[in-house]
Amino acid sequence: MALRDLVLKAFHFKKRKKGARQIKMVLSGHFGVTMNLKCIRRIMRKYNIVCPIRKAKPYKRLIKATAEHRVVPNHLKREFKQGTPYKVLLTDITYIFYGNGKRAYLST
Repeated sequence: MALRDLVLKAFHFKKRKKGARQIKMVLSGHFGVTMNLKCIRRIMRKYNIVCPIRKAKPYKRLIKATAEHRVVPNHLKREFKQGTPYKVLLTDITYIFYGNGKRAYLST
């Protein structure tokens, strides 16, 4: 029970709830108790002490990256002359390297 009480005391320290890493820092810094991070996590799991801060989704960045580089359908099918002016507008971006590894963008 003593370990659980220490972890709970550190968990509610300064009226802010904390995760296992911050509990470890509070225990060593303010209470002078050295405790293993695995031990703190084990106690938190056993007594259902949950940090309210949500975990970041690990695949969020991956999904965003794949959404940016998705393949769009080819509506033009290389028929650039449409007969009506400004019916179709196209653009292209070119990278121009200059100086010491500097890069400029040219959009036409």
